[in-house]
Amino acid sequence: MEKRNIEKVVLQTGIILMILVAYCCRLPLVPDKYGTEAGHLRSLIYMCLYTAWGFSVRNRIIHVQVRWYMMSSAALMVFWFFIRNIKYNVIAAEQFPNLTRYLWYLYYVPMLSIPLLSVLVAMLIGRPEKERLNQITIMKFAIPTVLLILLVLGNDLHQLVFTFPENALVWSDYDYGYGFGYYLVVGWIFFLILMTMLQLYRKRRISGKQRLFLLPCIPMLVLIGYLILYFLEMKWIKVAFADMTAVICLMYTLTMEIFIRYGFIQANTHYLELFDAFTAGSQITDEKYNVLLSSKSAKQVEKDILCRTKEGPVMLEDGFRLCGAPIRGGHVVWTEDMSPLLQILDELEEARENLEDSNGILEEENALKAREAHIAEQNRIYNNIQQVTAPQINLLDELIVQTKEAGTDELRIGLLKKMLIIGAYLKRRSNLVFLSDKTTMLEAKELDLAFKESMDNLELYGISCGYRSDLTEPVSAIHIMAMYDFFEKITESSLHCMSVLTVCAGKNKEGIFLIINTDSATDFSNLASESVTVCKDEDGECKLTLYPERGGE
Repeated sequence: MEKRNIEKVVLQTGIILMILVAYCCRLPLVPDKYGTEAGHLRSLIYMCLYTAWGFSVRNRIIHVQVRWYMMSSAALMVFWFFIRNIKYNVIAAEQFPNLTRYLWYLYYVPMLSIPLLSVLVAMLIGRPEKERLNQITIMKFAIPTVLLILLVLGNDLHQLVFTFPENALVWSDYDYGYGFGYYLVVGWIFFLILMTMLQLYRKRRISGKQRLFLLPCIPMLVLIGYLILYFLEMKWIKVAFADMTAVICLMYTLTMEIFIRYGFIQANTHYLELFDAFTAGSQITDEKYNVLLSSKSAKQVEKDILCRTKEGPVMLEDGFRLCGAPIRGGHVVWTEDMSPLLQILDELEEARENLEDSNGILEEENALKAREAHIAEQNRIYNNIQQVTAPQINLLDELIVQTKEAGTDELRIGLLKKMLIIGAYLKRRSNLVFLSDKTTMLEAKELDLAFKESMDNLELYGISCGYRSDLTEPVSAIHIMAMYDFFEKITESSLHCMSVLTVCAGKNKEGIFLIINTDSATDFSNLASESVTVCKDEDGECKLTLYPERGGE
């Protein structure tokens, strides 16, 4: 920090000495034969100073529009000294009077533009970095300034700014008077300076700088006093401070520097101090990884390790990680304390191993539970099937016993055919139980398959069968099983006295129905109920109609 302060003092001292040298070049102490060389030196000093100041503003100022305005002011000041040097030290006024006069007119381009830019800069004080001035606001000040500049540059046409004697052979700045336009120009310059002070007064509360309001105004007040005395043609001003260009530029630059120094204009002036105090260990290197800047908390790392950060982060001792990134003209490297994260990773790794062991046990337990649940589900379904088909299973057992005891082959074959009919029912009824356990609605084709398989076996038994179904949409599983159970009850009770059996399934306005027609002599009147109707015609054929949606069996 002390080294940086010393560098600042040396820089400021050098600037002051250069200004003193430039001031001395105007004093009568300089011999006349060296007047031109002294004039060149003076102009060169000022142009170098303001060029350097422009580059300094470019590197320091954060706000884009403020930076552009201040760099434009620096360029105007260099332009002002350049044309002034040509006017007084390069060309002879006697040989090129018109060129000399137009160079004199050109003075008013920077003389009017610099105060304009100072007003715009003052308006931007305290505004966000990306914010811009409204175009209308800019035009309110820019249009009169441009018109006045054009008024001065066209003075030869109207002489409203500077007047020349009617009998003058040559119009020059050695013999002239002031017109009405001149006072407009001077008044506008004073107005812009006062507007700058007014804007500063309005922004005085920014960042608690109320008490610093007068400080940036001091160079402006000095400039106003100087211009008043200069325009009044005070002799001591003409002798001691005749270089109005130098005074105006110095006062403007001093005002802007005060703005920057006390924080009215955002600048990165204190970035080095901030970097030095940065808690994260950081270093800035050149392209060859030679350390240029280092924060207090930065770790001292060998150059070859710094170079490795170009490929990616490098782990150091004690859980620190060295990272790097390219920047303009070099690289930035910084250290990150990864020890808390590494500790967490170790804990997570240990927890992961424990979880893997626990997960293995849990997976085995879950697999066992899944197998048990599967077996339990199978047992439940089998129990359900057994409960539903228990009468038919018992009937099969009886038929098996009867088959073994049958005395003749004919009787045995008849019993076996009856067993086929019962077996077909058991197969299809069990299948319906499995399907109904998964869904409450079944396709109508499941009923068709059940009836057709049973009727195929009935025809083997010698019964002529017929089946027709008009059902196309899904049907409730309960209703399908009820219709199939009803069909099985009819066939089992009529096998010994039935030769014809037709079945029709459909749906009408009353709901789903099943119609069974048979020539069986069995009395089915005991089946009549709310859901079953029994009719017998003169020929002895019986018609049974089941509406399963009405309830009942």
